[in-house]
Amino acid sequence: AKEPATRLALLLSGEAHIGDLPRELHADAADRGLKRLSSTMSVDWVSVYFGGLYRESDPAFDPKVPWTNPKVRQALNMAVNRQELLDVVFAGRGTMAYMSNWNEASEGWNPEWKDLHEELYAYNPERAKELLKEAGYDEGEVKVELWAYTSPGESEHPAIADAMGIYFNAIGVDANVELLDWAKVRAAYRAKEISCCMWPNVISWRPAIQGVRNWYWSGSASNHFNHPDVDTAYLEWVDTLDTERREELARSIATTLIENFAEIPLFWFRNEVFANGDIVDSWVYPGLGAGRTTHYDLIKPAG
Repeated sequence: AKEPATRLALLLSGEAHIGDLPRELHADAADRGLKRLSSTMSVDWVSVYFGGLYRESDPAFDPKVPWTNPKVRQALNMAVNRQELLDVVFAGRGTMAYMSNWNEASEGWNPEWKDLHEELYAYNPERAKELLKEAGYDEGEVKVELWAYTSPGESEHPAIADAMGIYFNAIGVDANVELLDWAKVRAAYRAKEISCCMWPNVISWRPAIQGVRNWYWSGSASNHFNHPDVDTAYLEWVDTLDTERREELARSIATTLIENFAEIPLFWFRNEVFANGDIVDSWVYPGLGAGRTTHYDLIKPAG
């Protein structure tokens, strides 16, 4: 069923035994006796992406786009109250993401990124206003179109976009939210026709090298953020089997993304579904297969 309320009703009536529900229905589902089943590890991250961050040599690059200036990107990051957003939109069920694509299980992980993130990204709307002035923008001169959409397991996108609009407006950025079809958003960023806009996206964990190939290498189809240092390190990374060197290259790319404010990283969270406890006892799965639900053979019936 497409409608969340219908899925909840099917679970409560016993017509369905396991279902995905948006987080705003989780408390209701638990209160009414449904069992929460969770992946053993975080499987998804959510970030907000900037359109138009291509290499300056790319014909699609437009220097007039405000967030091609890293000070503007840092300002928009510092405008966001991540803890408030986590508590309100995700009911507190997540952990902070210091960048997209990397978590503790990823090649090149560096625990020092937490401190770097706190230094560069921490919520500070007054400093965000200063950064916009340093970048040469007065109040209302930076205009942002936030594109949002819904898809299975990702019902929070519109709420995230609305929150971004509120946070951005509070620092003097003129933000507008538009609800679109996911296919249009994806087609726009793949065609490099999204310099107008920003968009939230929930993405499934995968090996870090695959994520760089998909979103950060300038030869990718998605081009969330391109940078010459990323290209150089990535091309060496795919060509070496030396484990120490691979770690160094992965770490250097991730650090470049953090220091250049490649996106607005938000949270990691586990995949959670609800089940009829009279029918389903448990479902233990790692959830690290670049998909939210895996290992269906491990679903154990009740009794």
